[in-house]
Amino acid sequence: MYRGYDGAGVAILRGGSIEVRKAPGHLLNVSKTVDLVNIDSTVALGHVRYASRGWPVYENTHPLLDCSKKIAVVGDGIIDNYEEVKSLLEKKGHAFASRTDTEVSVHLLEEYLKSGYDALRSLLEVARRLEGNYALAFLNAMDGSIYVIQHGQPLVIGIGNSCVYLSSDIPSLSGFAETAYVLNDYTIGIVSTNAIELYDVKTGERLSLESLQAKRVKYPPEYVDKGGYPHYMIKEIYETPSALINTTHSIMEKYLRLAAMIVHGAKEVYAIGTGTSLHAAMVATYYFSELAGHVIIPVSAAEFPYSVLENVTTGTVIIAISQSGETFDVIASVKQAKQRGAVIVGVVNNVGSRLALESNVYLPVGAGPEMAVPATKTFSSTLASLLMLASYTGMYSGRVTSKEYWGVVEQIRATAKTLRELIPMLENKITLISQEIKDVENAYVVSSGITHPIAIEGALKLKEAALIHAEGIQLGELRHGPLSIVNPRFPVILIEPYEEVAQPLYIRVLKELEHRNVRTIAIELETQKTKYTSIEVPRVSRHLYPIVAAVALQLLAYHLGAIKNLPVDTPPGLAKTITA
Repeated sequence: MYRGYDGAGVAILRGGSIEVRKAPGHLLNVSKTVDLVNIDSTVALGHVRYASRGWPVYENTHPLLDCSKKIAVVGDGIIDNYEEVKSLLEKKGHAFASRTDTEVSVHLLEEYLKSGYDALRSLLEVARRLEGNYALAFLNAMDGSIYVIQHGQPLVIGIGNSCVYLSSDIPSLSGFAETAYVLNDYTIGIVSTNAIELYDVKTGERLSLESLQAKRVKYPPEYVDKGGYPHYMIKEIYETPSALINTTHSIMEKYLRLAAMIVHGAKEVYAIGTGTSLHAAMVATYYFSELAGHVIIPVSAAEFPYSVLENVTTGTVIIAISQSGETFDVIASVKQAKQRGAVIVGVVNNVGSRLALESNVYLPVGAGPEMAVPATKTFSSTLASLLMLASYTGMYSGRVTSKEYWGVVEQIRATAKTLRELIPMLENKITLISQEIKDVENAYVVSSGITHPIAIEGALKLKEAALIHAEGIQLGELRHGPLSIVNPRFPVILIEPYEEVAQPLYIRVLKELEHRNVRTIAIELETQKTKYTSIEVPRVSRHLYPIVAAVALQLLAYHLGAIKNLPVDTPPGLAKTITA
């Protein structure tokens, strides 16, 4: 629990009481302000926060305390049913200091301990009562122990010289522990100076440390902050499955309902963004058309003031998409649209951003911090967010039932699990393909239907990470001019269309490329169609196929850049957020 830039803090055990030092902001600044270095204690609990629920302010910064101030908690992930639990606890007299979901856990643990349950029983009850995808660590001043709950979010125990460490991943333990043990999903633990006790949440059965997966903690220093990967970009591609699952937990239904009502009642809807966010808006047009019966118009936020602003009036809804929530063009367009009476629905990864402030309602993407300039996991999570919004809007237009909406959520989670297994296999094949085409300077990325925007996004990734001049083209448009300049050193990367009606054109283009002896790479659904290099992906649902195809293109762009020893995380001349 050491990444993020929205706040940092530590809870320190001192003679039977807990001292908390914390502040909002980046760790380096917080450490100077409240002194997170000079700590004289044998037990401490630290956290670096990336805000997913609750603004990045002091009261929402971890650690958080119970009413007695004898128990502190830090946590990652999302607790789905926190509002229900919070309401019950408030009726029992608990006072809450923050607006975060994590705080309910420490009050719930306090309540069970007050009722007479021992530590183990109390911890089991908390883990079984709280729903979601989270990891929690508690410091209990009454017995000097740290309690942990792993409920779908990563948690590891590191063993060092005369010290035990807890963390959200193994690389953070480099230099401190020699061996790390990875906690299974749905595990609780009590860690003290004398012992480590672990239990299965579902069965209550005690687990031995030796039964867990053990890992040697040994990473080059430059890999440590990157989670053991050589670059942030590849690390964040591998985090896509977790990011997708977090997205489904991050978006609270009451805000999703409000956003869907706003979109359904709109006179017209524009979806704006720049770069990757614009491409997500383009995919969303398929979602809203098919699931909700609404036509939404994707517009570059940089072009919005010149092209459609004059048509914005009361009754217009703007779906504003931005990973950072600080992109200048998006913020400027949102402000101008609001002045003309538009209602803003924000889709944003950074909940403490200006876009979140400017929005009438915003949906948190919940992908977690993304450090590489080329957006990867945030793109996938943004698509998942927009799919959820379109599906929920469909309930108001009568095209989607409640059961079907929740089916979509489960499909997102199932696709996340598929990607967890698929990404390593894709990477093995794509690494070899990258070696074969590492010297190319130009490429087309081509598709039709719902993956046409993914072709444009894939071309952007090749530009950013591999510094290759690439162009995203619609499959039919390839034959109207662009085909004239392809050759063996000008490869064409195709994404097989999901739509059956586009299959004849796809096969025709493949054969034309083969006839011209063009270097062809195809991302295909399960089976190879002719003689060329094929990257096969499983047949997920049509609305989630863009995510799977995008991940394959991200891996290709990454490995082409890495082979050439390029700064894939920080492409020359680019920044993560364009603020002016």
